[in-house]
Amino acid sequence: MLSNKTIRLSLFLLLTCLTTSPVSADEKQYAPMPWHLVDLWWDVGEETAFESYSIDVTISEDVPATSYLYIAPIGIGHLSNTPFYGGIQTQTDGYTRDNRQLRKIGPGLLMSMWGERSHAAIRPAQGGFYQSSGHEGDFVSIRRPYQWSKGTFTYKIIRMDQEIIAGKPYTWVGAFVYSHSKDENIFIGALRFKGDQLKLSPKIASFVEVYGPRKPVAEIPQLTVTFGNLQVNGKAAKIKSVEAIYPPGVPDYAEAKGKQKSVVIQVGEPVKDRTTRRVKLKLD
Repeated sequence: MLSNKTIRLSLFLLLTCLTTSPVSADEKQYAPMPWHLVDLWWDVGEETAFESYSIDVTISEDVPATSYLYIAPIGIGHLSNTPFYGGIQTQTDGYTRDNRQLRKIGPGLLMSMWGERSHAAIRPAQGGFYQSSGHEGDFVSIRRPYQWSKGTFTYKIIRMDQEIIAGKPYTWVGAFVYSHSKDENIFIGALRFKGDQLKLSPKIASFVEVYGPRKPVAEIPQLTVTFGNLQVNGKAAKIKSVEAIYPPGVPDYAEAKGKQKSVVIQVGEPVKDRTTRRVKLKLD
């Protein structure tokens, strides 16, 4: 027989679930969070000796932090086979050198690199944060608080200094975001990649994602996200193609279209009866 304490605890947990769950029972079942609403795959033609890479993103609306939106100008790329990504989030978190307790830091900028856990491979900006974790596979990450808003930003990674460790070469790669409206450059930090002659992969992704606690799909923010002006080593990238992929199992709440050498993504409006999940876009 259950004790009174067990019964009270069970009733409390049930009441908590009923009062805190924002998702109605009749809402369609989807894959677990996070949800990539759309992935773009840019093909810039060939592997290139790396000095810098940048891409512009324009965000049409201010987005509340409660939306848990991740806009990744670099959804994934590779530098000499080391995968990395970077972007803009409504909510991020991290540690400092002085405090190893995970702290939520609100809206911010980030860059992450896989295949590494050493804190020595992380160089946060002044006042910045970092992570070293295994919950997405081994990775290290730099994070910086930044109260971003609607407008155009250039996300850029740059080859920096080198060092030799136990006879092996390494290269530091810095991440920056330039705000066009504020005319300011924000240094996110730098990560240490293996090798001295880094090469940028020819295929690089961008994505729009919602993450965090499960919420009704109706609360996916409505905005337009535009990616474009890809630059490799300071010159306009020769884009061979760009493909939009809409992953199965997530809400169909994004639509990407090519426009004047950019890709415009309408986010937050339902797309009915989608049957094609891989679409090659025309960049007129």
